[in-house]
This record gives sequence, C-alpha cells and structure tokens, in this order.
Amino acid sequence: MKQPKNLIKVLTVSSLFLLGKAYAETFDTSLMAGKSRESDMSRFYASSEIPAGKQDIDVYVNSSWKGRYTLVFGDVKDDIKISYDDTALLGINMRGLPAAQSGTDSLQISQLVQGGSFLLDISTLSLKLTVPQSYVNRSEEGYVDPKFWDHGVPAFLFGYNAMHYSMQSKNGGSSSDELYSGLDFGINFAGWQFRENSSIRKSSSQSLKYQNNTRYLQKNIASIKSTFKLGDFYSAGDLFDSIKVRGVALTSDINMLPSSKQGFSPIVRGVAQTNALVKVIQNGNVVYQENVPPGAFTLDNIQPTGSAGDLTVVVQEADGREQSFSVPFSAVPNMLKEGVSKYSLVAGNVNQINTDYNPGFVQGTLQYGLNNLLTGYAGTTLSNDYRAYLVGSGLNLPIGAVSVDVTQSDTQLKNQSKSGQSVRVSYSKFLDVTATNFSLAAYRYSTEGYYSFSDAIYSQEGYRELERQVSDYRKRLDEDDAPILDLNTWDALRSARPRNTFNLSLNQRLKDNWGTVFFSGTQRDYWTSNSKSREYQFGYANAVGQINYNISANRVRNSNRDEETRFYLSMTVPFDIAGNRAYLNSGASFVDSRYQQSNVSVSGNALESNRLSYTVAASNQDGGNNTASVNTSYRANASTLGASYGESSDYRQTGLAARGSVVMIPGHVLASNEIGSTMMVVEAPKAEGLMVNGDQSIVTNKDGLALVPYATPYRLNSVTLSDSGNSSGAEIIGNIANTVPFAGTVNHVKFETDQRQSYIVPARKADGGPLPFGAEVLDESGQSIGFIGQASTLYIKSAEKPDYLEVRLSNGSCIIRQPDFAVNTSHNACH
Repeated sequence: MKQPKNLIKVLTVSSLFLLGKAYAETFDTSLMAGKSRESDMSRFYASSEIPAGKQDIDVYVNSSWKGRYTLVFGDVKDDIKISYDDTALLGINMRGLPAAQSGTDSLQISQLVQGGSFLLDISTLSLKLTVPQSYVNRSEEGYVDPKFWDHGVPAFLFGYNAMHYSMQSKNGGSSSDELYSGLDFGINFAGWQFRENSSIRKSSSQSLKYQNNTRYLQKNIASIKSTFKLGDFYSAGDLFDSIKVRGVALTSDINMLPSSKQGFSPIVRGVAQTNALVKVIQNGNVVYQENVPPGAFTLDNIQPTGSAGDLTVVVQEADGREQSFSVPFSAVPNMLKEGVSKYSLVAGNVNQINTDYNPGFVQGTLQYGLNNLLTGYAGTTLSNDYRAYLVGSGLNLPIGAVSVDVTQSDTQLKNQSKSGQSVRVSYSKFLDVTATNFSLAAYRYSTEGYYSFSDAIYSQEGYRELERQVSDYRKRLDEDDAPILDLNTWDALRSARPRNTFNLSLNQRLKDNWGTVFFSGTQRDYWTSNSKSREYQFGYANAVGQINYNISANRVRNSNRDEETRFYLSMTVPFDIAGNRAYLNSGASFVDSRYQQSNVSVSGNALESNRLSYTVAASNQDGGNNTASVNTSYRANASTLGASYGESSDYRQTGLAARGSVVMIPGHVLASNEIGSTMMVVEAPKAEGLMVNGDQSIVTNKDGLALVPYATPYRLNSVTLSDSGNSSGAEIIGNIANTVPFAGTVNHVKFETDQRQSYIVPARKADGGPLPFGAEVLDESGQSIGFIGQASTLYIKSAEKPDYLEVRLSNGSCIIRQPDFAVNTSHNACH
C-alpha cells in the first residue's frame, strides 16, 4: 500500500507544479509516451484553478506576510481584485493609483503592484506581490499591523511545576519530605484574561498550605499600546520600587511596539551625494544597511546588537567616495528611542507581605525619548502618610550613557515627620578600544530623612514591632515556610535605611584569546547602623581548545543572612556517547578559603529530539563524606517528567518532578510538556502524527490537534506541519499557517485537510487496452477524485466508495459503473 500512496503524492505534487503554469496556452501531449498522449490535460492550462467569486487568501508583499484578505476572483486570467479598505493595510504607497470611484470599492492586483509582479500559489492559498521598493511604505520586518492581532479563542489554562523532595537520614538524624507545586490558572474570554499565580506546599513539619501570589483581570488594548489590570499584582519597578498592589493599573506594553522601538537606539541622519549605500556598524558588525537616494536621509529602524557600543555610519557614494561618522550609543534602563513614550498609572491599596499596614496610594510614571541624546522621565507616589516625587533624564553622550534622577520624599510617621532626598546616577559605556563593557548600574545617595515607599510602609508599625518581626523571621529561617526576601524588603523590614548604594558591573574580554574577566557587585551602608552589606561576583573564564574552565569568587549571604566568600573552580570537557554530545564536568568549591566540596559529573542528552537529559555526579565534601547522585528529565508529549536520586554515608535523597500545561478550548482538552503563557492550538482535522515546527515532542493527536506552548505575542508566528514518520489519517492541504497573537492568548490555527479515503481500482479500456497514464478521474457529480497511474490503475480519493467513475480522454471519456475495488480482481472495463 505504500507505493500507491506515494504515487498519489507524486501525481498531486506534479499537478500543483503544473498549476504554476496554469496560464500556458497549450500542453503538447505529443511529447508524452505511448497511450499517455490520449490523456486530457486541459485542466492544467485552464484560466484559473480558483473559481470565480470571493476567496480568503494570505497576501505577501516582498516576502513579508501582510495578513489574510478576502479577494475577488474573475473568470479570466489575472482578474483578481482587492478592496480599497484592505489595500491601506498592505504598506503600499497608493498616491499614484486611481482613487475609488462611485460604485467601485476594489482595485485590480495588477494595478496595485505598480510595475511589479504577482504570483498566485494555489497550494497554499497565498498571493505573493513583488512591488518596487520605491512604492513600499517604510515598515519594520516582522512587525504586523495591530488589525491582525488575534485575541484567540475562549480557553481555560492551567500550568504546573510540581516536585517532591525527600531526604532520609541513615544515622537517626532528622528526615524531611517536601511537596511543592507552583500553579498558574487562567481564563480567556472575549479579549479579557483572568490570571492567578499560586502555590501549594506541604512538608513533614507543616500541613498542606495554599498561598496566592497574584490574582487579577487583564485586558490588552492595542489602540493605546497598553495593558489594563484589576486585582492583586505587582507594580512596575522602572522608576520606583515594585510594590504588591490590590487595585487597578493602566501601563504601556512596550512589546506592542516594533522591535526597533522597544529599547533605546539612536536615529541616524545624514546626507548622500548620490544613490548611496549607507552602512551602520556596531562593534565591527554591520547591523543595518540601506540604499538611499541623493539628499538628506533618516534611518529610524536600526536594531543594534546590544545595549552598548557606538555606531559608525559609512556612506558609500555611487562614484566610490566614502564618508563616515560616529553616533554615540550606550543605553541605560531609563532611555527610550526618540518619540517613544512609556507610562504607568496605578491606584489601589498596598498588599505587601509581612505587614498589616495597607494604605491606599496612587502612582504614576512617564518616560519619553526626546531625541538621540536625551530621554526625560518623571513620577510620583501619593499616599495618606507618604509623598514622593521623582524627576530625571538619560543622556547619550560620547563618554557613555548617563542617567540622573532625584527623588524627594515626605513621610508622616506616628510621632514625627521625615523629609529627604535620594540621588541616583547610572552609567553605561562600551569601550571599543579595550572591549570593556562597563556598567555602573546605579550609585545612590539617600539623606537621613529619605524613606522609600517600602521603608515607610514597614516603619509605620513602629520599631518595636519591626524588631519583633525580625526576631520572629530569624527564628523561622530554618522552617519550611519562611519567605525569601530580596535585599530591599529585608532592609525595609528591619528599618535599615540605606545611605549609600553602589552597584557595579564589568565585563572585560582580554586580547589574544586570554579569556574574559567579569565582575558585578553591590555595597550598601546605612543611616541606622554602622554595618555594611557587600555582595559581589568576580570571575575569569577561558578555553583551551574545546575545554572550558572558570574561576570565580562570590560574596553572598548564607541562610543565616551572614556574609561569606565562596570560591569555585570548574572545567568542562565535551565528548561523544553513542553519537550524542556529552560533557565531563569537574569542580571544587571553598568557603572563606576552607575546602568545602569537589565534584565530577557527566551530563548530556539522549533519545530522539534530545528528549532525555541526564546528569550523573559524584562528590566529596569536607569531612570525607562522599555522595553519588543522578538527575534525569524526560520530555514526553504531555508533560516533562523528572527524577533524582542521591546517596551518601549519612543520607538518601529521592525526588520527582513534573511540569507542563493543560488547555481547554470548546470541545477539546490538550496538554503540553512546557509551561506556556501565549500558546497556540494547532488543528489539522483527522491528521494524526504530524510534527509541529520540527519538534517531535509536539505532534497532532488522533483528532489532528496539538498544543504549542510557545508563541511570540504581537509578532508573526509561522506554524509548519511535517511528517513525523508515524502520520496517518487525513492529508493536509498546505502545511504552513500564520497567526499574530495578543500576549496571554490561546490562538486556534486550523489547517485544511483532505479526509477522503484512498481507493485503488484496476481498470482497462473495453477493448482490453490500458488507460492512459495521468488521465483525470471524475465522480458522478463531475468532481475530480483521482488519476490514472502506472499499469492502468486508478488512484482515487472519495468520502465513500463511488458507484460511477468517469475517465477523461483527449477524444472523449469512458465510464466504469459499479467498479470492483478488490486489488486482485480482474480489471474493470471502461466503456
């Protein structure tokens, strides 16, 4: 049965190839051998294979997908029309085309291309327009007009990341069991999204505990490039510290903008003397180039390769002359592209953990890119007992990018008022000469009377209460439900208000393959304490051939909040196991110059599509305790499963894990092996075993459905179906589809399939002669259902076994009535 099926595919592909020549005047059948010249080939040079009328077609302009439009097809060649309303969305300059006339709302495609060309691809129902660049409006590749953003289908979403960890002591010591699962719930309906992030936790010393983190209703608003939220969520941390809120927010969603406008990058302006080639170079790489006419030019969609490194602009004239100049470029977090704005409006009550003080407040921020050199920003936080006002700017200078802002705070405590200022300076610069990426993320000085909003919130409960909370917190450090606090929250909780804060990040690539040195660190001192907090990471990395090694030192806080310095040396050697790449890793760690541990491990991937990942390790600890362990993870189609096992002379450890997503849409429940945010449901009805985007862990089920847990919001996502080697059922008609999802949606991407059954009918002419190869076979209604293959065999596809078959010949046709479908039957006679 394999050979006939392949023959049908060959004939189908051949027919589609011939459709590309559908407008040929004739097809010379005399070139065909033997009886095949009797075949009727007129169907291959008909005026169009798409019948007259309306048809939804994917339209591409210069290879860029512009959306799916309803086109009107006429009865003759090239008679394809598109409505004037839709032409405005294609990004084609229409000034030279005739305006819409009374009673006419459509335009011929042949006029729209303005001297270019167009190609109708019937197999994928797509129309590909080639338009001269001078008639194409400037737009960024990959960006799709908001008109085509898809809110998806109604859906229930559930994501989970569950694990069980168990440790049993062998020497009568303490043992522990812990069960944890992070849970993400969601409901999408009518463009609204409900989201809840929670966790379930149970340990040997604690009962089952459910804890909610965020719970809110959200809507993405394309017209103002913003997101609306209502419920429990965290405020943005761009200018002020992030605070957990119970309230409402309207914030810019910069992901809705074209990629070149999402981060800061300068606009390049210059003058060309001729039709010139302009190249923009960063760090030795050409990041953009364009052909420009004589006169002034502006390049406003440049996407640099990183956030630092001056741009060199080379203008190469048509006569060979060149000019070049530099455009300073270094970005710090608060810098935006010229003309791009970003805002946030939040109102509600504080909902922080570790405090019962929940004041109402309003917070607003605004950032705006004024020009290549300057970004301005401001913000305010207003509450009953707290006021804060911030103003600042980011400067893009030849010496680097600098941002400076000042915050004034006024805090009303129970028995006193406090007022103060905080000054923050940020700096970033890539030094091309030394290949140094130098980033002073922030230096901040705060006066004694300055309180951040977090400081003010926790200080309202009084120092005694704060001291009690800190004492209780220290007692609970070894308990399973102790929260993990960031440095800002920890300082605010213990009323340790920072005086000076210094953050530094440095990455230096050395010459002559001497490797890379990196450093990052934070140091703080306080108004309320003589102590200092110091955290840093310092390291050196290099490679000898394929062997990589790394030396690092970390100043961190241990579980008791005490600072300690940790040193780590490691080496990685790649090798092959049964044709799969694996890595031999070895390392040793020290704490404050004391030996702590050494380890050696082998890690890698195995099985098809690297579904299985593993690490087998052995280690030696201070005191002579040796440990052996194994960790594995397997990506099944519906979930990613993990297991671990470790044993030493003192204990035995076991672990299990699972993560994935479950999505319910009307009529279907689907699962995936990863946790998704923006997802796609792919449907190819009744086509089982098709692989999605080349990933063998995502294949269609018996109904032809598959859940893809990843999609890029506000961008074109192409979905490709291909044979996994175990495909069965219906055949797909066109294996590529596109969608542009809103963030957080579940989009339904549906492919057309041919669900008819395949049949083989041996047949000959009434005189016993063979039927001509390639001749078309019709059913009783005149629909084409197959072809004549080799050895005078009919290969047909039909929903049911047909009682009537018509074979079209060059000089007429012949009929087979009540055909016998048995393969080993005597040949059916075609009269």
